[in-house]
Amino acid sequence: MLSQSIAVLGAGLSGLRCAAILHEAGFDVQVYEKADRIGGRMTTDKVNGFLLDHGFHVMQSAYPTSKRAFDFQKLGAQAFEPGAVVVQRKKGKAKFWRLADPFRRPIQGLAGGLNGFASQFDLLRVARLRHSVRRGNLERVFEGDDKETSTMLRKRGFSQSMIDRFFHPLFSGIFLEKDLRTNERMFRFVFRMMSEGDMVLPKDGIAAAPRFLADVLGDQRIHLSTEAELLDEHTLRIGGQEKTFDAVVHAYNPRRSESKRHVWTLHFDAPTSPFTSNHIMLNGDVKLHNQLIAHIAVPSDVQPSYAPEGRSLVTVTIVGETADSLGLTDANQVLDVATKELRSWFGSEVDAWQTLATQHIEHALPEVAAGTALTGQSSATEGPFVCGDHTVHGSVEGALLSAEKTSQRIIETFSSS
Repeated sequence: MLSQSIAVLGAGLSGLRCAAILHEAGFDVQVYEKADRIGGRMTTDKVNGFLLDHGFHVMQSAYPTSKRAFDFQKLGAQAFEPGAVVVQRKKGKAKFWRLADPFRRPIQGLAGGLNGFASQFDLLRVARLRHSVRRGNLERVFEGDDKETSTMLRKRGFSQSMIDRFFHPLFSGIFLEKDLRTNERMFRFVFRMMSEGDMVLPKDGIAAAPRFLADVLGDQRIHLSTEAELLDEHTLRIGGQEKTFDAVVHAYNPRRSESKRHVWTLHFDAPTSPFTSNHIMLNGDVKLHNQLIAHIAVPSDVQPSYAPEGRSLVTVTIVGETADSLGLTDANQVLDVATKELRSWFGSEVDAWQTLATQHIEHALPEVAAGTALTGQSSATEGPFVCGDHTVHGSVEGALLSAEKTSQRIIETFSSS
């Protein structure tokens, strides 16, 4: 049994996963978090009986690391329908297209293919893209070209209409940038995961994910509202006292404030759901007509625990860069413009919606631009022990994978010493 002492600085997803693995391997692990709760960006507030995640979060059941780290059944996870609904204003009226995944919902997918939203050529290109990213092992999607996502989509022959109306609202809302400048390797990874698994919500909100890891570790090993000053790679000053550890893990991004990818998330209490299916709805006009909202979801349709009985939770995602480009930097301005767009689709029923929260999440994701060394593997392989999605890529997969790599490095280091 190993007995080395390890300090983990940061109780986000990566820090908790790293600590849990080390604890199970027999290390004496202590986690120090300066905030008053665990989870980092994966937190959930309870407001008037609603569960409000900080930002629109889903867990992806196809992530290899998530399969190892979580028990989705114990989390009570429920899935969104694969595919999406797209809305656009046509001749003064809102028109909705339901686009089901033809590979998992063949009947609905066939109907969607005949609804006139996209040409048969674009639908064929989607099928070819899906086949391409699913070939071979997962590491393959991080090989080859690393240009901007928008460049890759055009190179694959997609019409500008398909890019603007479908790919842009979906992936700008995922990557939190308005130009689809994200490295195409990241796009290929996400597209593959979406084609292989489901987007799911835990019963108790997204905060249930870090809570699951904390339960493996034990709350007695997690110290919240605690400033830990790093004196050297083995010594911390905590509460005025110096403590020495065999190793210290840096489970935070020291350059987080440099990330400009931010997001506005609006949560509404609605008497009924505006949707007729458990899809995410994309705004097909966000790029074409300089609108604000990227996409909308109703988490309580998928996971009833997100809202009190007889109510619905409507969650709206607005890419920060899009708001900036429209000169909207104030919460009231963002809410006002977003409400007008919602009213243009759902009519007067929006007047009965009550605003639960207007969240502005700054530095929400690390930048993953074209030409960056995106390999899908942690870049922290020597020097200080570091983990976090900034060492891989901005996703739950990146956070968990870096935790696994770092914990394994520590285990190997002390096993050989």
